[in-house]
Amino acid sequence: MLIDDKAHLAWALGVGLHLGADDMPVSLARKLLGDKAIIGATAKSVEAATLSQNEGADYLGVGAIFETKTHVKTKITSVETLKEIKKNVGIDVYAIGGLNIDNVDVLENSHVDGICVVRAIMDSDDVENDTRRLKEKINKIL
Repeated sequence: MLIDDKAHLAWALGVGLHLGADDMPVSLARKLLGDKAIIGATAKSVEAATLSQNEGADYLGVGAIFETKTHVKTKITSVETLKEIKKNVGIDVYAIGGLNIDNVDVLENSHVDGICVVRAIMDSDDVENDTRRLKEKINKIL
C-alpha cells in the first residue's frame, strides 16, 4: 500500500509513500520511513527524476501525459520527456495522467515499466469489461 503525500500516515501505518513535486524531499521521507519503505516521486523533467533517484526514490510517476480530472492544475509532460527520463534513470518509471483505452497507444516504445490509470476505470459504465480491454492493451505496450 502507498499513501499519497502524507508521510506521517505512511509512517504510522508502516506503508509506502508517493511524493508529489511540491511535497517534502525524497531524502527526508527516506530518513523518516527508513530504507525498507517504498518511496516514489512525481517527476516532470530529467533533472527532477535524477534528483529523486539520487535522494532514494524507488520509482517515478511521470505525467500527466494528458489532461486529467484527478489533478486539474498539473502541467502536461510530453511522451518525449517521459522517454528521456526513462533513458536517464535506473529505477522504475510509470506513466500517469489522463491515460485511457483511446490514447494509451502513445506509450508504445516508451519503455516505461508500468502505466497508471484512475478515471479510465472510475468513470467507466462497464468496469469489468473496460478494465479487461485496457489491461490487454497495456500488456501489449509493456
